[in-house]
Amino acid sequence: MRPELLLVKERDKKIMSLKGIEALLSWDQETILPEKANDYRSQQMGLMSSIIQEEATKDDFRRAVESLDGDESLALEDRALVHYWKRFFQSNANLPISFVKKEGEALGRSHQAWLKARSDNDFSYFAPYLENLVALSKEKAKIIAPDKSCYDALLDLYEEDLDKKLLDPLFDDLIKSTHSLMDKIEDKEIDDSMLYQSYDERALHSFSLELNKRMGFDNSRGYVALSAHPFTTMIGPDDIRVTTRYTDPSIFDPISSIVHETGHALYDLNANLNEKIAHSSIGQGVSMGIHESQSRFWENMMGRSLAYWTYMYPILQDYIPSLKSVKLDDFYKAINKVKPSAIRVNADEVTYNLHIILRYKMEKLLFEGNVEIRELPELWNKLSKELIRYDVKDDREGILQDVHWAGGLFGYFPTYSLGNLYGAAFRSKLISDLGGPDNLDRILESGNWSEITCWQNENIWKHGGIYSPSKLIERVTGKSLDANAFKVYLIEKYSRIYDL
Repeated sequence: MRPELLLVKERDKKIMSLKGIEALLSWDQETILPEKANDYRSQQMGLMSSIIQEEATKDDFRRAVESLDGDESLALEDRALVHYWKRFFQSNANLPISFVKKEGEALGRSHQAWLKARSDNDFSYFAPYLENLVALSKEKAKIIAPDKSCYDALLDLYEEDLDKKLLDPLFDDLIKSTHSLMDKIEDKEIDDSMLYQSYDERALHSFSLELNKRMGFDNSRGYVALSAHPFTTMIGPDDIRVTTRYTDPSIFDPISSIVHETGHALYDLNANLNEKIAHSSIGQGVSMGIHESQSRFWENMMGRSLAYWTYMYPILQDYIPSLKSVKLDDFYKAINKVKPSAIRVNADEVTYNLHIILRYKMEKLLFEGNVEIRELPELWNKLSKELIRYDVKDDREGILQDVHWAGGLFGYFPTYSLGNLYGAAFRSKLISDLGGPDNLDRILESGNWSEITCWQNENIWKHGGIYSPSKLIERVTGKSLDANAFKVYLIEKYSRIYDL
């Protein structure tokens, strides 16, 4: 092994351990941290960010990566690791350590400010913190990619080569096709009242854990906790943390949440079973979009299918006896009801992308338009009416619903829609490989879903970050990404549900 490659691998492993500590601090902050401990935790997180940045930007590391770049004699996974750090040095490595520390501290404070503002239903409290984060992100964008627009630079952080030029026509197409389907559905009613009943949180949590385990989550390598906003994070190769919540009014929302987050967890858990990439920067999902494809594949394409609930519904009825009087077909239609609503994480499959496009348009204006922070709630409400066809009632169900901006994750939201498109393309290929949709239904109805997860592992999970998103989708499906598979999936499914 070349000494430069040994240096890169050892430094990468050290940095991954430091990132794990940082992730643990963050997980603790979002789950059980005492309120008065936040200021000191923000300092700790700022310190960890600066330590990681210092390790990652040392001259010997940069020189080693540069010397290995383009060496075709390296193993595939080693070339991928070098590419990962090459992208880093083209962007984040140019950030001064003082900036990284300042940003880390700002993020720690903004999270608590968002929690208070959300609790008080008052955007004005969070506004100055958001304004500071936007200014910091603009500063970052100019440093990491001076040849790109601010927003394009931020988009590329979460999905390699993603930019407005790709997203604008894709999202325009989704708006048109979604509104067309909504127009056909809007006068047709489905009763979903059975979902909005009081339920035993402990019983539902037990059911959620059973779902989590049945999907293949290894409790010896992970843990499920509660948080204000569900998320999944990797502390280490054998330590994946999942969170969920039971504060939503619908009984199905917590179920959907645990399935979604478990989809994320399975990706990282299985990538780290590949010894060639475990405990490395490529021993995880290759991008946010591909990661979202795995969570939304399970949450919606499997977890809202009739075949899935043919097996799971009797089990759910045992945990929630009040559902015993509700027929499977009625439950299935209820969990797939299409109705414009305020909350993104609770949105139906048909309207979900519109929530993402709203945030995309907001972020474009924030970074490349002329909008004041104080104007954002009004702008949010205006776009909600235009896109989602929903009139937002207050800040909590509008601009304060997501934690992402408090985490400085500008440019992240579009990856959710990419996840839908990737997921539909993967589903189409899975069905083809299984020999048709009836065989997929048979597997889901059996309750043994290992044939599905084995396919995912073989085609996606075990490769971690070896292939870029564009190469992975072409490698698995034989073509580049488009919206066709997703549009066909929606039309076929909802035409049956609504008898269109």
